[in-house]
Amino acid sequence: DIIQQNSELLIKLINDVIDISNLEVGNMEFNIAEHDVIKICRNVTDTVDKIKQTHASLVFNNSVDKLILETDESRLQQVLFNLIINATKFTPKGQIALELSVDKENDKALFTVTDTGCGISPENQKKIFRRFEKLNELVQGTGLGLSICQLIITQIGGEIWIDSSYTGGSRFCFTHPIKSGNKQ
Repeated sequence: DIIQQNSELLIKLINDVIDISNLEVGNMEFNIAEHDVIKICRNVTDTVDKIKQTHASLVFNNSVDKLILETDESRLQQVLFNLIINATKFTPKGQIALELSVDKENDKALFTVTDTGCGISPENQKKIFRRFEKLNELVQGTGLGLSICQLIITQIGGEIWIDSSYTGGSRFCFTHPIKSGNKQ
C-alpha cells in the first residue's frame, strides 16, 4: 500500500512538472468547446465528496440555473479539483463551498472556493502561487497545484487570487470568460 501510494504521488509530481513546463512555453493544447459549467461543478464536488479525508461538508452553491462556458473541460476540472482538494487538506471540520456566479457586466463567470479551515497568513498569501511553495510540510502535496491553476486560468483569459478580506478560513477566487477568444 505504501509503495502504491508513493508511486501515485511520484506520477502526480511528474505530471505536474510536465504541465508547468508546457503551460510556460505555450505548448499545452486547450480543447475549447461549449460546456455546461453547472454539470462540471457538480461532478467535481460529487467526486471530491466521495474521496475527501475530512469531516468538513462540501457544498456547491450557484446563483444561476444554467451556464454554458467556452472552456477546456478537463483543465477547468483540474483547477477546481486542485482548489477543493487543497481546501480539504486544511479544513478538518466545518464547510468547504464552491460557488459560481456571473459577472454580466464583464461577461465572466466567477468561481470561489471558500473553507472554514486554518486560513493563510497575509505574508504567506503573497507567495501562495509560487512553485513548490508549501505552507505546511506535513501536508501531502508538491506545492505545484496552485501554480498550475494560475497558469491555466491566465491561459484561458481569467484571473485567480486569494481573497485577503476573508478571515474565516481561506477563499480562492477566479474568473473565467464566458466566451473564449481562442476557440480551437
